[in-house]
Amino acid sequence: MASSKAAGYTTRKLYQTYPALRREVNKVQQEIFGYFPNLGVRTGHQKTKKSLQGVYLNRYYDEPIDKYARKAHPEGFMTELQERRHVKREFMRRKGKGPPKKGSGKRSKK
Repeated sequence: MASSKAAGYTTRKLYQTYPALRREVNKVQQEIFGYFPNLGVRTGHQKTKKSLQGVYLNRYYDEPIDKYARKAHPEGFMTELQERRHVKREFMRRKGKGPPKKGSGKRSKK
């Protein structure tokens, strides 16, 4: 078994006598373990490591089924919002306050 103090040198002594060795070891550590050097300045590395949220948001909201439902029921599929607007528009027309029918606005009467 080889001891940690090979030929009387500790790793600290090796790094002190050979600074280039320390730099090379650091480079290899960064590649293998994904370490990032501490430069003492803000680098934004934490922000770049963070996983993107768009993927999770897209998974959270289901894809709307409108286009598939329109293909399956071509006779007039309406979403809840469209149906609510349609009912309100009909109600307002009966009261005489709705929008005019297409082609029968103010300008067409002149």
